[in-house]
Amino acid sequence: PTSKKALASLSENYSGVSVITYDPVSYAGILDANLADFGKRAIPTYHFDKAKVIVSFDADFLGTWISPIEYAHQYSKKRKINAKNPKMSRHIQVESHMSMTGSNADNRILVKPSEQGAAIAYLASKIIGGNGPSFSNDKAKAALNKVANQLSANRGNSLIISSSNNV
Repeated sequence: PTSKKALASLSENYSGVSVITYDPVSYAGILDANLADFGKRAIPTYHFDKAKVIVSFDADFLGTWISPIEYAHQYSKKRKINAKNPKMSRHIQVESHMSMTGSNADNRILVKPSEQGAAIAYLASKIIGGNGPSFSNDKAKAALNKVANQLSANRGNSLIISSSNNV
């Protein structure tokens, strides 16, 4: 609120001033997708502490993606086994490089950056049925088939995220 007030005052006192905001890490794709799907241009709230299965496509949620401190806190709650949490969450990271999040995953599936979209579409087709797009990475395809089974077995208790800025 203070910054907004200062910028408004600047614009009022000096003619010809335009305020331009630059976001070095754009989340426009997430914002626009949520506007199209839910009618609100907002970053969603994720609950890593409620998910039994977490699948991340290149989203380094423990290192740099959106709110890593919040997500790391939630994630750690579901990764500690105790009387209240007898089963640890399962975490699958699909990525092209080693990330902080990938280094903490139970399973990493390596795909090229150019294969990310096809991998996401392939997994979606396995979950909802039907023929998926052609995806030539046989090793990743076999791993994603297992992921689809885990997601189906934990329907309603899973979280799938992607760092893609594509709507």
